[in-house]
Amino acid sequence: MTSRPVIAVIGGGAAGTAFLAACARELSADSREFAADIHVFDPTDRFGPGVAYARDTHAALLNRPLSAMSVDYNDPGQFRRWLNRSAEQLRSTAIPLDWKAASAFAPRAAFGHYLEGVFAGACDDLEHLGARVTTVRSSVTEIAEVTEATEAAGVAGTGRATGTDRAAEGPAAYTITTADGMTFTADSVILAVGTLPPVDVFGLAGAPGFIAQPYPLAPSLACVDPADRVLVLGTGLTAVDSALVLTEQGVGVTLASRSGFVPDVRSSPVSRWDDPEHSFGGLELASRGVVTLRDIYALIDSSLRDHGTSLRDAVRPYAERWPAAELLRSRLADPGPAALLQRCVTALTPAYSALWRALPPGEQRAFLRRHHRAFACLRNPMPPVNARKLVALAEAGDAGFRRGVTAVRSEPGGGFTAAYADGSTERYDRVVNAVGRTNDLTAAPEGSLLRDLARRSLVAAHPAGGIQVEPESNRALRPDGTPRPGFHVVGDLASGVHFHSSSMEYVARQAARVARYSVDEHDREPDRYALQAV
Repeated sequence: MTSRPVIAVIGGGAAGTAFLAACARELSADSREFAADIHVFDPTDRFGPGVAYARDTHAALLNRPLSAMSVDYNDPGQFRRWLNRSAEQLRSTAIPLDWKAASAFAPRAAFGHYLEGVFAGACDDLEHLGARVTTVRSSVTEIAEVTEATEAAGVAGTGRATGTDRAAEGPAAYTITTADGMTFTADSVILAVGTLPPVDVFGLAGAPGFIAQPYPLAPSLACVDPADRVLVLGTGLTAVDSALVLTEQGVGVTLASRSGFVPDVRSSPVSRWDDPEHSFGGLELASRGVVTLRDIYALIDSSLRDHGTSLRDAVRPYAERWPAAELLRSRLADPGPAALLQRCVTALTPAYSALWRALPPGEQRAFLRRHHRAFACLRNPMPPVNARKLVALAEAGDAGFRRGVTAVRSEPGGGFTAAYADGSTERYDRVVNAVGRTNDLTAAPEGSLLRDLARRSLVAAHPAGGIQVEPESNRALRPDGTPRPGFHVVGDLASGVHFHSSSMEYVARQAARVARYSVDEHDREPDRYALQAV
């Protein structure tokens, strides 16, 4: 029997789907033969959507317009075309959408249907290109390196190169263990598990009435009674989604966070900055080797001044800590400088990774401590329709905003008490943990795959979060700083090195890079490796 290389993709959500699609593009453009077994591991019943884009209420919208959503960043209109082709199918699921406008904001569930289609299409394409794709509906609990000792105990004899031969001929091998007790051996691992669960900031896990993970919103929030007073922990996009779903159910909510910052309101979408030299200026700045925050701010300010405003004007509502409802009303009435700043920071996207790595560690820490929250609000603004709803809810008294939450404790008789920096306290019946994503490996749940990988030093934690990776290939780095052969990371867990990794464009860019490397790692030779499943 001919042996084949094996690629294990851990995670069948957006990042894993983007990787498979990128592999299909890479192979279809290559004249050399490639035969592989690709195994995709995910415990869900649908491959493609993941948790982020699962079936959910249609009130939960993408925060980017149709024209900015695609698993192929070289083809930004792919999702929009798919929607138009699939209009009748999606209408049968009662998903409401303006099918024509590039500026429309689709429900997250619609993007999940698209990802499911992309996943199936990529698998079909790969099959025709010689790569056999198998889905494994189970979570991965352990990844371990195959050593010479383990090979002698059972891995050897499967057609795989061993010991020093493998060091010369190809990447290391890994054993993959699943929650249901199956064991696989793979030559490459693609870690594409998405974000970690929201951090339980105040240690409320297990308390009656505490909702630890809001997504998918419809099932998570269905238990909330309209008479409940609900505290939504967080004021970012996850919190906004949670609040809108709850208020549709007739529930009054308070959104609270330490900063009180809410996402900006997205202006008219523009695919690129009016002055293309701006993005080139970011890459040129990064090429200097060492960059300061002052250098980056000066670059942005210069571009804004060329268009009649300034960085100071654009960030004024955040610098002056305007109340949330006031900020939203102001942005809806006159986007002004904020619209220009959104275009500016979008134009810098190709330079983010290089600029971030050019900042000294002290400057990185300063940015994360002082400015990252405001940047995230400007870089990831909410759809105008959501902003208008929030303003109306605030004016009607159905939604409130608080800053400076310092503690939340569960009460012995039920319910919760929240304390605020101004000395006030409030009682709530339920708490929704909508603090958003984290990439801190120390926050990974006990017994989870990521906690195990870090504990056994198979990966190294990055000081800014996530996993240390080689910038060019996204290969995970060992604790000694050397790249681990055949072990790649795609998505948010690489954001310590690449900074902004949560957008679909960033994920797609990483996936394309990793697909190129992972295919090349096996030299496209079809008869060197084999899979063993126990």
